[in-house]
Amino acid sequence: MAKQSVKANAKSLRGIENCRAIEVGVEKFAECLKQGPNTCSHALPFGYCFLCTNPRVGEIIANTKKDQWTVKF
Repeated sequence: MAKQSVKANAKSLRGIENCRAIEVGVEKFAECLKQGPNTCSHALPFGYCFLCTNPRVGEIIANTKKDQWTVKF
């Protein structure tokens, strides 16, 4: 049973597993946390940052928040 849940989780993150973004207070937008020049097709240059316009931005924000609370060794 554990293998199925791992596969389901991996499938749901496909394409956004390395994306990290924080909320900016505007619906459907977030600030991309990727370092350096951003070549993502969903990155919108805005001042000194990039806004994430990915349709799955809510999932990306949730993943970022989850990573902030995960202790990594």
